[in-house]
Amino acid sequence: MNRSPAADRIVSAAVTHFAHRGYDASSLADIAEAVGIRKASLYAHFDSKDDLYMQIFAEALRMEQDIAHQCFVSEESKTLPGLTYCTNLIARYDESDYLKFLLRAGYMPPAVLAVPIYSGHETYLAQLQEAFTGRLRAWTDTPDTLADEDVRLYSHAYIGIVDSLQVKLVYTDTAHAAVRLTALERMLSNALATAIKSGAVA
Repeated sequence: MNRSPAADRIVSAAVTHFAHRGYDASSLADIAEAVGIRKASLYAHFDSKDDLYMQIFAEALRMEQDIAHQCFVSEESKTLPGLTYCTNLIARYDESDYLKFLLRAGYMPPAVLAVPIYSGHETYLAQLQEAFTGRLRAWTDTPDTLADEDVRLYSHAYIGIVDSLQVKLVYTDTAHAAVRLTALERMLSNALATAIKSGAVA
């Protein structure tokens, strides 16, 4: 996204405010003060608080989609499908205001912006599900080891895992999210092993 240096400074300050305070508790006056400009000067770059918020949301969403894609394409062939992204998600959370912003927006969206935010969040989850499906197909010994219905079932289960981890990150902390991932990883691994064994026997 092409922005002026001044707009970049505004976005940088706004991401931090929105990520840590939320939409309602973040004011344009506070953001302007953090940048060292007058509030009125913000309107030379953004039409409104909603415009600023949604531009950041779109950017954060693109960044997360790119990271997720890289996690899936670089995942080791023997690694449980999707585990790399889940681990990466937890590892980045404390240091990334963009990730904090994205998850806070997804689970606690401003009422006035809920519809486009939910739409963007669902698109992101659908892309994760598609990536997981591809990895699961490649992970099994043969393409027909799991029936199509099983693949769909486990792809939905994976999105449930991601959703559960993100909720833990938003409402608790990375330590609790890591404990949950360990438990969910074992459950998914055991379930897949059983399903693959059954498919091979059949």
